[in-house]
Amino acid sequence: MRRALAALVALAASAFAAGCLDLPDRAPREAAPGAEAITVRAADDRPLDARLWARDPSRLVIYLHEYHRTQQDWWAEAARGGPSDPSALTVDLRGHGDSGGDHQDFELMPGDVRRVIEYARGRGYQRVTLVGAGLGATVAVIVARDDPAITVAGLSLAADFADLEALEAAKAAASRLNVVASRDDLSARESLEQVIRAARLDPSRAVLLPGRAHGRALLTGDSEAATRRMMRDAAERAWRQ
Repeated sequence: MRRALAALVALAASAFAAGCLDLPDRAPREAAPGAEAITVRAADDRPLDARLWARDPSRLVIYLHEYHRTQQDWWAEAARGGPSDPSALTVDLRGHGDSGGDHQDFELMPGDVRRVIEYARGRGYQRVTLVGAGLGATVAVIVARDDPAITVAGLSLAADFADLEALEAAKAAASRLNVVASRDDLSARESLEQVIRAARLDPSRAVLLPGRAHGRALLTGDSEAATRRMMRDAAERAWRQ
């Protein structure tokens, strides 16, 4: 009886400690083949879970996922490429996947991504492109507003997402911004049109495709070739900086 009671007390203490540390209630981090598992600390010390595919030591593409999704959506994409291609990093946004914090603390997410970029630059990656889908694209544009060395490829960019407003940021980052959306994805299409007007975006940097694919799904089916071309154009601009 005493042993059972002691075990229950230990279990409760462990659960309480995990709650206080705001650690995700998940199994050990899943391995991503070929990638290094990394934890970056946010400004409030929350853990941001990331994976790095190290290739080129100076060029890096950071992939940001959609709302209620995780970095695993980008793992197959990040793993593509040979030894001389840009390195790739994926990260779980705050409160998603294995990252700590509240998934609705949207206003803190750009700061989190800045911390990830700071970490990457500390490892020698001076030329950085952000590729974001949905919420991730909105966060990417806001980060690029304050960092003229950042180039963005946005898939189904949301002009506003809860506490995040991307239109003013898009104006500041217009020369470093490429966006794509589907014609029948009405919300993303409206956001694309708003960004074009607000930022006076060059038509070559704003691609509207047939269909209704959203976010990461733009890299499948008939929309894949045009979406990859947009992403490649954004990256090439970053590498020329």
